Amino acid sequence: MLDHLLKADHMTLLAGSVAVVIVLIILLRWTGQRVAMPRASLALKGDGTFDYGIAGTQAHQPALARIAGRRPSDMGEERVAELVASVTETGQPSVIAVQVEGAHVGDIHGRDIPHFHAATGGRVAACNAVVLKEKGVLTVRLDVVWPPRLT
Repeated sequence: MLDHLLKADHMTLLAGSVAVVIVLIILLRWTGQRVAMPRASLALKGDGTFDYGIAGTQAHQPALARIAGRRPSDMGEERVAELVASVTETGQPSVIAVQVEGAHVGDIHGRDIPHFHAATGGRVAACNAVVLKEKGVLTVRLDVVWPPRLT
């Protein structure tokens, strides 16, 4: 094997090295975990039921698949979600994005934005979440009491 490598020309060695690097990158992205530093200093109170489903998860299936892994367990993959509020120029809450591991995975339902905004004051807040497969689609459920409040 070593004799073949020593007899190979530079272009062959370069092509082989590039192929190995590409395979390594693919494997690391496929199996690796993304690390995102949490921004939330506030935590929402939960009761362990994970019964609040968020909106818009269908548009974020690739991110959810990366977070949940190739085969999420029947109980789902527990993670920490961060709720990030966006406000209008008049100071009214417009959207509260839900992020898991730094990836946008959905939003708080529009009708519930005032309740979450009242609890967090527009600041970033964290809560426990579970990513699970329901009816063939990955979804996110938050562990928050209703109405939402801080711990």
